[in-house]
Amino acid sequence: MNIIITLMICLLASFFFTLLARKLRVSVVVGLIASGIVMGSPLLEEIFLEPNTEFIIMLGDVGLIILMFLAGLEISWRKFCREEKKAATISVFAFIAPIVLGFAVFYFTGFSFETALTIGICMSITAEATNAEVLMELKKLKTKIGSLMMGAGIIDDVMGMSLFVLISFSLAHTIATRELIILFGAILFFFIGIFVHKFVGREMKKIRYLEKILLVFVVPFFFISMGIHFSLQSITLNSWLLVTIIIIAIIGKISGSLFTKPFTKLKLKQLYLVGWGMNSRGAVELAIAFTAFKVGLLDVDVYSSLVVMALVTTLIFPFFVRRMVRKEPRIMG
Repeated sequence: MNIIITLMICLLASFFFTLLARKLRVSVVVGLIASGIVMGSPLLEEIFLEPNTEFIIMLGDVGLIILMFLAGLEISWRKFCREEKKAATISVFAFIAPIVLGFAVFYFTGFSFETALTIGICMSITAEATNAEVLMELKKLKTKIGSLMMGAGIIDDVMGMSLFVLISFSLAHTIATRELIILFGAILFFFIGIFVHKFVGREMKKIRYLEKILLVFVVPFFFISMGIHFSLQSITLNSWLLVTIIIIAIIGKISGSLFTKPFTKLKLKQLYLVGWGMNSRGAVELAIAFTAFKVGLLDVDVYSSLVVMALVTTLIFPFFVRRMVRKEPRIMG
């Protein structure tokens, strides 16, 4: 198929699924994940992507780097500073608990040290942008608990990326040159995004315009490339792996939040709500999982399970947050 037609089909599919996600009132990330899995499926890949699959994968690498830049651009330290002390406390526990649980379970069931630790890191990530969407809808973004969720999520993402950097450096000598460039490019652009937000600002018209252009025309290729490497068969054959990853990911965030009870004056209900609020993994977790897969830290079975985990946690966390807030409006403080 002609390369121009292939690119147009990819972008139209991405637009359709993101539009559908908005209609269903779920995160746009859910729509992008769905578009990637559908377009990357063997049948549709053969019909619409071949013989341009390799070119799409190359664009996906560019999309990965851009996605990490946009993820960094979303991080606002002002939101962290509103509840600085409590956010730092909760973020540490909510970061450590999923890593320890994930690492312990998978290391002692036969996975390598690096793979088990990478799985734990993916579980520790929080999708700040998805959190913001739900909190804005509920008009609770600027509340005490809303600011706390956002602040803790910021720290989790930065700590997760920093730890992934250390793992990557330790394995740099074993990674192919191209993959190494993509890996460090993605990590570098994540932190560049943070600095751009801090020192330039995200509210400038040019920054907003650039962000929209990149989201519409570049980032979708990351999700399609992600879908090409996704294996539905591995999910079917290793359903125990998928279920284990989802359960540990959810329990890790909630238990990590609840463990902070002795160090804060928040009620258990509020900490439970924060735990659910931090359960969405979103695009950053996918970017880390995809990068780890490409450099050989994860096999296709674990990678595919982590993709579904991101999809599931991003889908279900708004349900619990909305339900708790509507049942008890004052819980947000």
